[in-house]
Amino acid sequence: SLTAVAVREIDGGKETVSATLPLIIGGQKGLVEESDLRIPNMRGIMMARKKPLNVTPSVATATETKTVSFEKPAPKGDVKLVAADNLDQLIDLLHNEAKAI
Repeated sequence: SLTAVAVREIDGGKETVSATLPLIIGGQKGLVEESDLRIPNMRGIMMARKKPLNVTPSVATATETKTVSFEKPAPKGDVKLVAADNLDQLIDLLHNEAKAI
């Protein structure tokens, strides 16, 4: 089987990962530096309109994916609003209800 090797940035360095094909890769904002992006000018846009467009017909292929399961995430709980000057209530809620601190 074919494998793909990729290097990704993590906290404190880079990590090399490998996976067998086929695979899906997701990206995030900041994947490409803004200095590497080229914004087309009007002349380039007008020249591109004159270039021929070659349409390649699709090829019939067998579907190789299937849905195993799908479920909706659990609904979120109610929101409790705390006044900005009421730190005691906020600390109490974070400690006793949310178990965050």
